Amino acid sequence: MFLDPEGLVLDISSLTTGSNTGQFEIDCRNIGWELEDLEPVSEKGILRLDVNYREKNLICRGKLEAVFSTSCARCLAPAVFPVSEDIFAHYSSEPVEEGDDPSIRAFSGGRQLCILDAVREAVILSVPGKPLCREDCRGLCHVCGANLNEETCAHSGPAESGIVR
Repeated sequence: MFLDPEGLVLDISSLTTGSNTGQFEIDCRNIGWELEDLEPVSEKGILRLDVNYREKNLICRGKLEAVFSTSCARCLAPAVFPVSEDIFAHYSSEPVEEGDDPSIRAFSGGRQLCILDAVREAVILSVPGKPLCREDCRGLCHVCGANLNEETCAHSGPAESGIVR
């Protein structure tokens, strides 16, 4: 099985009928993720794939392991989090009709198939509900905007300790 690690494009002609497995080292910084406020932290990511190939259908299962960052929910500093999310996508070259399973994705049936959307979904699903730069992040002062992890201000005193952020 051959996968272009920069575009996450699967070469369908490299597949045999049935199960095809592979592990790919990808350079996360060279992939056009098009994710707002999400960035890869390191270059190296590992993508494990199992592609079940039949004449007009492909079922991709796998796992992406990488490290990304987004803004901290409290102070807006970078919040780093691991991505270790399952990937699943069903592609069909047959026309998708009304009433068919809505999770089936169409593909042209040509020699190449881009799986970037399925992998991108795994990254999005890995984002913590409330990403924090650190567990004890104190956030920003609600009056002057100072980052309370780095400095104190006239507004951040004992009275601030009762505020839930």
